[in-house]
Amino acid sequence: MQAVKKVTRSGGITVPRGMRQETGILPGVPVDLVTDSEGIHIVKHVPACRFCGSVDGVKTVCGTEICQECAGKIAEVFR
Repeated sequence: MQAVKKVTRSGGITVPRGMRQETGILPGVPVDLVTDSEGIHIVKHVPACRFCGSVDGVKTVCGTEICQECAGKIAEVFR
């Protein structure tokens, strides 16, 4: 599927409903905007630990994504 859209004055772009449904990017789903030499890509957000980059067992604590292993290491510092 392909669509041509104009960027609004405020910098916004509306992603067509069919594209959002096809990719599972529905209202409330977090996305990442990634840039490379090809342009800007919109992808579903995959939670990753802010400290080690792991995607296993990640939880959001005080707005920061952290894995269980790193959370344990931080907890040890305060024991």
